Amino acid sequence: MRRSLIKRAPMLFGVAALVACGSDSTAPNNTVAGAYVATQFVTTGSSGQTNQLLAGSSLLLNLGANGSVSGQLHMPATNGNPVLDADMAGTWAQSGNTITFAQSADTFVRNMTFALVANGNLWELVGDGGPVGTRIQITLSQQATL
Repeated sequence: MRRSLIKRAPMLFGVAALVACGSDSTAPNNTVAGAYVATQFVTTGSSGQTNQLLAGSSLLLNLGANGSVSGQLHMPATNGNPVLDADMAGTWAQSGNTITFAQSADTFVRNMTFALVANGNLWELVGDGGPVGTRIQITLSQQATL
């Protein structure tokens, strides 16, 4: 009996690992859903590099488990550009380890693909891109729920 268990142990561990991994669904799920706030937001263009958080910009996204998104993007007036306040209402989609957004507001958010990166028990959405002539590097950190 003891020898039989030893021979079957690798197979039992394999089955346990498959069960623990769950499905490979790319649909939005409750672990990714939640509130995200910009913790890094840097733009680089012809006028140099700007830390947008220090300049007064903010981005908050609330990802719903049903694929909806809400939130607000605020960017203060700078270098002749007017204040930008945009409603982030729309939808989000997950494909593997990337997140994309579909929104009415014409901002970089809907044109950027975000990498989904684990940060302990929470997630970060990391984007690096932007319109021609401007590089936007942004990290949105998931906020812990109480």
